[in-house]
Amino acid sequence: MVAILVALIFVGFVLFDLVLQKVEARRAALAAAALPWAVPEGISLSPNHAWLAAEERGAVRVGADALVGHALGAVRRVVFPQVGRRVRAGEPLFHLDVNGESLAVCSPVKGTVLAVNRTLEETPDLVARDPYQTGWVCSLMAEGQVNSLIRLGSRATPWLEAEFLRFKDLLSLQASPEPALGLTSQDGGMLVPGSLTMFDRNVWVAFEEEFLRLS
Repeated sequence: MVAILVALIFVGFVLFDLVLQKVEARRAALAAAALPWAVPEGISLSPNHAWLAAEERGAVRVGADALVGHALGAVRRVVFPQVGRRVRAGEPLFHLDVNGESLAVCSPVKGTVLAVNRTLEETPDLVARDPYQTGWVCSLMAEGQVNSLIRLGSRATPWLEAEFLRFKDLLSLQASPEPALGLTSQDGGMLVPGSLTMFDRNVWVAFEEEFLRLS
């Protein structure tokens, strides 16, 4: 009887430990998801801050990653590529417009445009609010190997976090003391959404050259 009781207590401890591990894992996952640089599994990032996700039969879905959306804050209009158009890797694929300014996001791969996300005609801000799901911009039939996409899912997260810091450094160098006060959150940490819109066209061009061009 004592042996059975001891066994039950042991099993209880094991089950409790398993439940605790699952709770901690879930808590860590939720905390990571709250970070703007957290990249979902199945999403690959290109060095030019376009992302893609594999679809069926060689097709890929493409959009702008969270850094681009965070920099713009709220996209006012998406200028789509023409369906059927062939693009090369590094060639401008679509444009994101905000208050009269525009950013060109280049294609991460060579391919042909299959479709565009017409939902963005009514709700273009999804590019920033939900970049990797409903904020996708177009789908391509990719040609050849996707060599430039070297970061996938959780492996991309540290790189994107470093890119957020690099973006902050870029704006800090451009900002005069007074406007710099409004660039970061109240705790002085991360840049607030839409920070790029506080600057003139010269800074937009610098952002495109530093972050959105494939070398």
